[in-house]
Amino acid sequence: MVKTFKAAVLFKQNHPLKIIDLELPKELEKGQVVVKVISAAICGAQIGEIKGIKGKDKWLPHCMGHEGYGTVVKKNKFVKKVNVGDYVIMHWRKGSGLDSKPASYNSNYGKINAGQVTTFQQYSVVSENRVTKVNKFNLKDSIIAPLLGCAVPTSWGILHKELKIKNTNKILIFGGGGVGVTLGALSKIFKCKDVMIIDKSNYKKSILKFFKINFINIKDISRIKNIKFDKVIDTTGSPDIMSIAFDRVEKNGTLIFVGQPRKNSTLKIKDPLKLFNPPSDNIKIITSDGGLFSPEEEMRTIYNLVIKNRMKFRKIISHDVNFLDINKGISLVNSGNAIRVAVKF
Repeated sequence: MVKTFKAAVLFKQNHPLKIIDLELPKELEKGQVVVKVISAAICGAQIGEIKGIKGKDKWLPHCMGHEGYGTVVKKNKFVKKVNVGDYVIMHWRKGSGLDSKPASYNSNYGKINAGQVTTFQQYSVVSENRVTKVNKFNLKDSIIAPLLGCAVPTSWGILHKELKIKNTNKILIFGGGGVGVTLGALSKIFKCKDVMIIDKSNYKKSILKFFKINFINIKDISRIKNIKFDKVIDTTGSPDIMSIAFDRVEKNGTLIFVGQPRKNSTLKIKDPLKLFNPPSDNIKIITSDGGLFSPEEEMRTIYNLVIKNRMKFRKIISHDVNFLDINKGISLVNSGNAIRVAVKF
């Protein structure tokens, strides 16, 4: 068992992560397991953390990442749901098992905070309720495994549990990042014929064509000014885009906000009477709660879904980087010219 490992740590908002050495704790707290990380992925939520969209970060310096795949190498004696040698998905949604205290690590820089799950590191101390056992992925598929920690369960839950889509629905998605494209891909897997994604980067166009998803650059949105959609999903968190999204909802349709806006931003909605005017209009606005995904009850379902459609999900991983180059991966996501960036260890 190693004593030290490398981790990508956020020391200051709007600055690159630092790769530093951390010490594994000699003794695990109740409910903690140690996972040797095989692969992780860079989610838009981490970009938001780095940029500080929720305001001042009181936990700095801290570890990063909330979706990953690895193998259990050590566990506290009270942990029952996984054993040493098990392959697991690390996820931010709470599952069954103990909810351990947040992890922290010693380093030459002092104490480094973590949480119940972090994944931008070679080894991670994770809470029992943030890991779920899965079958081992083959080497080629290991880069899509982290999608089971956030992008796929969140998108699956949004479509099935929060929006309750039907294959006859017309679906419009704002934002072609990891969650946006996964939402589109799953909609097509579920036989929805009319799916469109709006994004600012034309880079996404060829990948969306593979899924038979319509694409429009946000600059050309006037082309669909007279088209309404049953289900409209915003993944950007931009108040300006959220406002535009409301105008695209069909009567009796639903708008769901997935991306979180910056703290203290202002959202303006034109003609909010459409929220109160049935039967002419009866639009609903909801916010997503992570797709209401239950890892213990539903991980097997989405695992089988991903394995069955592995070639499609590989398309969602537009780039992969080695762990030591993680800041390059973050820059790719920031550029808008990437979908999901995988991190290999």
